[in-house]
Amino acid sequence: MYISDSCFLKRLLIATIFLPIVFSPLSLVAQLGIWTSAAELADKPMSGPAWAAVKNAADVADPNGATVSDQNSNNNAEILAAGIVYARTGDEIYKNKVISACEKLADNGKPGANTLAWARETGAYVLAADLVGYRSQKFEQWLQNMVEVYVGTDNRTLLFMYKRRPNNWGTQAFGSLCAIYVFLQNTTRIQEIRDYWIQSVIGPQPVELTYGSDISWHLDPNNLRLINPKNSIKQGLNIDGIIPDDMRRGTSFKNPPDHTGYAWETLQGIVMGARILDRLDMPIWSVADSAIFRAFNAIQVRWENQYGGWKAEGDDLWMLPFMDYVYGTNWTEGQPERVWKHGKNTGWPYVVWTGPVKVNNPEKKSNPETFELYQNYPNPFSAKGGSATGGNPTTTISYFLPEKSTVVLKIFNVLGEKLITLVNEEKNDGIYYVEWDAIDKNGIPVPNGVYLYHINTGSHDEVNKMILIR
Repeated sequence: MYISDSCFLKRLLIATIFLPIVFSPLSLVAQLGIWTSAAELADKPMSGPAWAAVKNAADVADPNGATVSDQNSNNNAEILAAGIVYARTGDEIYKNKVISACEKLADNGKPGANTLAWARETGAYVLAADLVGYRSQKFEQWLQNMVEVYVGTDNRTLLFMYKRRPNNWGTQAFGSLCAIYVFLQNTTRIQEIRDYWIQSVIGPQPVELTYGSDISWHLDPNNLRLINPKNSIKQGLNIDGIIPDDMRRGTSFKNPPDHTGYAWETLQGIVMGARILDRLDMPIWSVADSAIFRAFNAIQVRWENQYGGWKAEGDDLWMLPFMDYVYGTNWTEGQPERVWKHGKNTGWPYVVWTGPVKVNNPEKKSNPETFELYQNYPNPFSAKGGSATGGNPTTTISYFLPEKSTVVLKIFNVLGEKLITLVNEEKNDGIYYVEWDAIDKNGIPVPNGVYLYHINTGSHDEVNKMILIR
């Protein structure tokens, strides 16, 4: 998606099928661009808080401290910072740090600890290795063992743990698995873990996924989800976007809810995986009524405003610039400098830095007080960025109502001809998401081109444009 010379997934397929790598003890190859690339970083500034954060971490990065056994170690993120600085500057000091760290991990073989530690720590080293163009047969074999052979103290492999745990254990594994399987160019596994995540969100739940005995935070006990569906209300509490299995780790269902930080760590793994998949033209940002956005909005905005104490803090802040970049929110504005740093698994929003204030939609606020019509996502949209099951292109249109209103949402072509009415009903106040599958009112797919979406609420009348690419 972001690599201009070709589709990343096609490049992986070509590399896998036609261009086997001949290994030497130390092999330097072209970057895949799993997290970012030198080409993308070339126009990023080497000044300001985003650069300072990544540069300072790169300077203190110690390859001798490389480990995936300590789930609280920051070495993984610091080595990733070294990879980013090398890709931006070409300074060999930082490349050598990354190579030394990766070689140490491979030399050490099977790590101790449980798979949560492995899930948190491993992926960042892989992203760093890609950024400096490093791979070796020993390192690749170690990664293969890390995901499917080595068993942690919890008696699980990393892949099995991902498929088993519908909480921060599983989603942290999701992020690292995405990084590892892209690095290994295993397109079958990449598709498999993406499809598994989608099924866990849209239902029915995968048979291997095991929830705890307390399912009180789910909307429907007979239809369990990793993230609660849109418009979920339980006993008067809005639990739309809430992650049930991490909420129950804090306490059983309560209204008002008791605070827990588990959900934020769950999102760290999801954001990591989502960004990597997006760069393969396999996005999941809009799946299940933009479930990822709904999960963020539920605690960053809705519960924060209602109850206080829920918004991102500490090592969860790094995700906010990524959300701004993807969804056009403005959650980075006014945040402390910690927002430019890292989390438990990855981070460094320098890679998506676009200016002093993030800015897909700079006028939009995370807690609007007036009517808002947001830019559709994805835009442009195509079958590759479409529905969870493929097929017709799909995009999501979202809007905010400050009060109860009668909403009419229509799609037009550039000639002003109405193609379809998506919404024509009274709505309560709140944020709404509407999917359009590029089909007109007669069920006929519309062609490539620019389209207009027009909304009228009685007191507001707005039009935005979107682009369809088949």
